[in-house]
Amino acid sequence: MSHHTVVKDNQEPALILANGSPCRRELLEQLLEWSPKVIALDGAFDRLVDWEIKVDAVIGDMDSLNQGEFGLKPGETSSDTARLIQAQEYVAQRQDGVVWVHTPDQEATDLQKALRWLYAQGHRAAHLLWANGPGADHFVGNLHAVATVPEDFAVTMIQDDSRIFRLPKQFSKCYEAGSRLSLIPFPIAEGIRTENLVYALTDEELQLGKRLGISNTVDRTALVRIDHRSGCLMLQEPL
Repeated sequence: MSHHTVVKDNQEPALILANGSPCRRELLEQLLEWSPKVIALDGAFDRLVDWEIKVDAVIGDMDSLNQGEFGLKPGETSSDTARLIQAQEYVAQRQDGVVWVHTPDQEATDLQKALRWLYAQGHRAAHLLWANGPGADHFVGNLHAVATVPEDFAVTMIQDDSRIFRLPKQFSKCYEAGSRLSLIPFPIAEGIRTENLVYALTDEELQLGKRLGISNTVDRTALVRIDHRSGCLMLQEPL
């Protein structure tokens, strides 16, 4: 069974697994080496156990465990004791030592619940895998979850070839010439200024449904600077 490196509590980013398209196994193993805590949304739990990955906590309303066996039936509520006991016993039978966090709130996605739980536990950084689907609605919902965490909580959505994260108000990083960077407002970002991008922005606004900043290109191998005054601005960069 795969294990992850033991470090001080909350020192390294937690790793959250959603229930979308899988990444390369090598990428997952690499992140596991530096993740002290592995969180499975309920739809990802069985997949991780099948891959012999040690899970620290499973979070959600538990309607996706074991192919939906414990989902709500007609006339049931999310607090029905028998269903919850069955789901908890199922998790315990599949893997020892898993913290079972039932979060029935239907006004939030399971990813939002996991992020809130981690933040309350003192974590201030997390990596997110398997967040590309299933379906475009889940992907947009996952972007929404990443975009709406507290500003002091660094969450990165990672795919095989790229990663997406919320930018701080002032951001700078060295990239190679020709690297493709996409600026994604969620839903709006104002006062955007960039340096060393082919399509420069100077005190400009991006807004969903109006104007995006996708597929910009690094001009030369050097520091790229992206600042914004207000709103939420996300960046997709190559992995």
